Amino acid sequence: MTSAQAQRKVGELHIAWRALEHAVEFRAYAFPGATWPTGFPITPGSVLRAPLGRFALLHFAPGRWLAPEPAEEAALLDSAVAAGTGTQTGVGGKWQAITLTGAQAPRALAATIDLETVLSGRDCAAVRLFDCPGIVARTVEGFEVWALSSYATDLIQCLKRPILGKSALPVT
Repeated sequence: MTSAQAQRKVGELHIAWRALEHAVEFRAYAFPGATWPTGFPITPGSVLRAPLGRFALLHFAPGRWLAPEPAEEAALLDSAVAAGTGTQTGVGGKWQAITLTGAQAPRALAATIDLETVLSGRDCAAVRLFDCPGIVARTVEGFEVWALSSYATDLIQCLKRPILGKSALPVT
C-alpha cells in the first residue's frame, strides 16, 4: 500500500494521507495593497472552496496561498499573476494532504496546538504540529492538514501516539 492510498483507523481516529502531485503556491509581491481578482481569498485565514466543498485556495500566511489540487481556480491564479499581484510556483510533491476524522481527531491535534485559538475567526492557519510545518483547516468530518512531505511520516507517527492513556495502535 502506498502512502497515497494509506489509511489508518486508530481507535476513533481515522488518518488518511496522499501526496499532492499538482499543488501550486502563490506568493504576493506586496500584501495587502494589490488589486486582486474577484473571488480571490484575501482575508487572512480565508479559504476558497470548489463547488463540491474541496479546498481550492487557502490564504495560510501573509501574502501566501496554497492551491492543493488546482482545477477551476487555475484561471483565478493566472488572473492574479496577469494583474501583477504575485507569482505562482508549482510545488508538486512538496506537500502531503492528511485527513483526520473520527471522534479523536480534535484530541489528536490538541496534543500539539490549541485548535480553538488557532482557528478562531479563520478557516485555515499555518501551524507547527509536533515541530512539523503545515496548514490546518476544519472540515465537516474533522480536519485537513497539509504537511511538508519531508515531515509527514513523523507527523503521522506522532498523531498515532496514545490518546488519553489508550494505545493508539493495536498491541501485537
